[in-house]
Amino acid sequence: MRLPETEIGKIGNLIEKSHRILIFSHKSPDGDTLGSATALFQAFKNMGKEPALACVDIPPPVYNFIPNIRAFQQTVEALDYDAYFIVDSGAYYMTDFHTALPAVFDKSLETVNIDHHRSNELFGKHNLVVPDAPSTTMILAELFKTLGIPVDRSMATSLLTGIYTDTGSFMHSNTTPETYRMAAELLRRGANLRQISKEIFNTTPISTLRLWGMVLKNITQTNDNVTMSVVSQKDFERAGADPSEMSGVIDYVNSVPGAKYSVILTEQGEKVKASLRTLRDDVDVAQIASQYGGGGHIKAAGFSIAGKLEKEIRWKVVDTK
Repeated sequence: MRLPETEIGKIGNLIEKSHRILIFSHKSPDGDTLGSATALFQAFKNMGKEPALACVDIPPPVYNFIPNIRAFQQTVEALDYDAYFIVDSGAYYMTDFHTALPAVFDKSLETVNIDHHRSNELFGKHNLVVPDAPSTTMILAELFKTLGIPVDRSMATSLLTGIYTDTGSFMHSNTTPETYRMAAELLRRGANLRQISKEIFNTTPISTLRLWGMVLKNITQTNDNVTMSVVSQKDFERAGADPSEMSGVIDYVNSVPGAKYSVILTEQGEKVKASLRTLRDDVDVAQIASQYGGGGHIKAAGFSIAGKLEKEIRWKVVDTK
């Protein structure tokens, strides 16, 4: 993984001359966007700057262990900052601030877009997009190293959280020797791997187990070997769960032998969200997602469309002679 030198220089200069900096995470935040944002927040604090964190959604409780996680604000009163960093967002609308704060995304302000999604729309004035990186936190770890920004214990835990979650605890195909080397470096700097693994992968509320049970119960497979499951709004209500508790269950759906790819359709308000995964090298789920206005990675992608889920049952007569 190599960072573009031209963009690194520009971002370094922007950081040096900026004092008040606003950092955006994407909506329905995961470990990578939260780890990236909080690592930047702590880095800027250590440099004597005045950073702030923004996310339209309150971070899920599973991430409460991340340093600075409670510093997130859900609204932004005024665009009176020197610089704006948007992390782990493949498109401008992923932050859900595009309607309230359009100036952040029209390149008229000093915005920095840091991401690893191949489908990134390059909406920032400065774009540090590295598609072959396993996570946005991995890019930031390299950025800090290149710019000579020290990584303390707090930052190390934030960065490792993003790497750990976006690689599926180092089990996804995006895990490389470079990933392990960076993880080892972050551990040397004090990252709390035991807490990360315990809180994210070994602490599961009853509501989550109930929800996952419904997902697994609803699994079907098409004639084209596409494994599917659906979750309705009523399923969330029956389980007493919220959409953030869907994180991780797609990997179980994707484990069906011989599946071309897997998809979970989730009803959330007036929209249906789709999560796609594949283990095959000849399938690009990002391309599939792009047909519906979404995107992502070759083996992990998603999209969201207006609508609702409706069950349909079909019968046919089969000649048994």
